[in-house]
Amino acid sequence: MPARPVIKRTPRVTFLGRAIAGNLGALIVGVKYFIDPNRITLLYPHEYIKLRQGYRGYIVLKMDLCISCGSCARICPARAMKMLSVQVKDKKTGRVMKKKYPVINYNRCIFCGFCVDVCPTEALYHVPYHDIVYFNMADMILTLEDIQKEPKFITAKEGVPVRYIYDEKRGLVKVAAEEEEKPPQQTGESKGGETA
Repeated sequence: MPARPVIKRTPRVTFLGRAIAGNLGALIVGVKYFIDPNRITLLYPHEYIKLRQGYRGYIVLKMDLCISCGSCARICPARAMKMLSVQVKDKKTGRVMKKKYPVINYNRCIFCGFCVDVCPTEALYHVPYHDIVYFNMADMILTLEDIQKEPKFITAKEGVPVRYIYDEKRGLVKVAAEEEEKPPQQTGESKGGETA
């Protein structure tokens, strides 16, 4: 005769029990982050985030370097960049020609930087501004004149510069940013035979 399987009974959890357990779990997480002194909060304007070299911010066009290849508009995953057809006068011959230049719709731009990376003549570049504010949606669609100018809205740099680092145990931790990297001082003999 085969062995009879043992059927274990588990306590039945009601809908109300699951709801209470879920809410208590959420409250515990909230209290933990409320008490944690290293929670991620930027005390603006007393602190500001120091942006690193190569930060992908606002995009600017150098119109004289653009060759109208359209690579920037083709590679844009959000379809934020379009080519605008403009009549320009050729400097050498004096003829009027049609050229295409990129314009950006910041309603759609995800700041991936593909357009800057793919540009063969480096006509597009990033500037380290990220907190530019527009008052209406129509202003976020840049014209050919707007894309050639760096923004006038300078980020407030009053207070302490901070940056975030990743800690294995605590996650993201806010620390004071170091001052600009100073070149190391030479000690001993240099190439000229003089000591520093």
